Amino acid sequence: MVRLVLGGATLLAVAACSSSSSADSEDTIAAETTTTTSVTTTSTTTTTTTTTTTTTTTTTTLPPIVLGFAGDTSFTHGLDGRDPLGDAAELLTGPDLMLVNLETTVAESNVGSAAPKRFTFKSPPRSVELLTAAGVDGVQLANNHTLDFGTPALLRTLELLDEGAVPYVGAGADAKAAYAPRFFEVDGWTIGVVAFSRVPCDWAAAGNNTRPEVAWTCDAFVPDTLPAVAEAVAGADLTVVMVHWGIEGDHCPQPYQRELAEAWVKLGADLIIGGHPHVLQGVERIGDAWLVHSTGNFVFPSARSASAITALFEFTVSTEEISLRVHPMRIESGRPRPATEAERVATLADLASWSFGLTFDEDGVAIPTDDEGACR
Repeated sequence: MVRLVLGGATLLAVAACSSSSSADSEDTIAAETTTTTSVTTTSTTTTTTTTTTTTTTTTTTLPPIVLGFAGDTSFTHGLDGRDPLGDAAELLTGPDLMLVNLETTVAESNVGSAAPKRFTFKSPPRSVELLTAAGVDGVQLANNHTLDFGTPALLRTLELLDEGAVPYVGAGADAKAAYAPRFFEVDGWTIGVVAFSRVPCDWAAAGNNTRPEVAWTCDAFVPDTLPAVAEAVAGADLTVVMVHWGIEGDHCPQPYQRELAEAWVKLGADLIIGGHPHVLQGVERIGDAWLVHSTGNFVFPSARSASAITALFEFTVSTEEISLRVHPMRIESGRPRPATEAERVATLADLASWSFGLTFDEDGVAIPTDDEGACR
């Protein structure tokens, strides 16, 4: 739930689809101060002292803010030289806080050695400038490509992001840094963000974290995610969990995705933003929280067919509610662009069919429905 902490007082504003009669009272926090003025009147025989108390009320209200999320982003195969975010810049600069999943290491060509796997991604250092110039405010690093070129390339990625003033979450020099929340200050709001990866987990069966540079949520490491989420909730007005999970190419989530999300929501998470399948998956509500199972690809050289159909997910957050609007997009030659009208209608219809109890109006706004969806 949205949790406001101001001046030592705590306000819990529950996200709802319609306002209630008490909404106005929940929208503000009033702090009372008392001023004392003394007036003394003296005669030759008696002394009378009169004290007048005046109460002044100061009201603080947080303005609505917009948070944006987009999917897997990689500047490989020379994509960095083709203005990869140029057609998406207008949408990216709209939100007050814009986050993407950085599905690549960022380092010079001679840094690190490629891991023995089918696909390894390394983007050039100028990728950081491409992100900031387009309006991206931060990146998720908890994914299956962060260690593609080993620890040296990861550390160089962190160094370049730090130099470019791009905050990151979900990876670090050690496990403590990887699981640590990142806090963003946005128009008076404090937004806490953590990030975890569920893939790959074949190496984790023994329960030993031999890859501590990434925040994992494999079965053995789920307990490690709980204090990280709790820490983010304790320090923030609103908490976001970004997670890499699911099956590539599958539009329907795995049962464990909802189970993990429910555990984090119980701790106070407001938004769960998933990725990894390289295609869009549906949206649902867990109580007052929002769950996006997969944001799909975003800047991705190999995006084709279904994996080239994507969207920017935009949440408007106020002290009364959180609402979602989806902006459908298409990826051409690795570059995302706004969808045409026909593409937009088709994407919203597909996304509704994969969602749980939600559909989308003509503007892309998520609204409740009795339709259970194709993924039930």
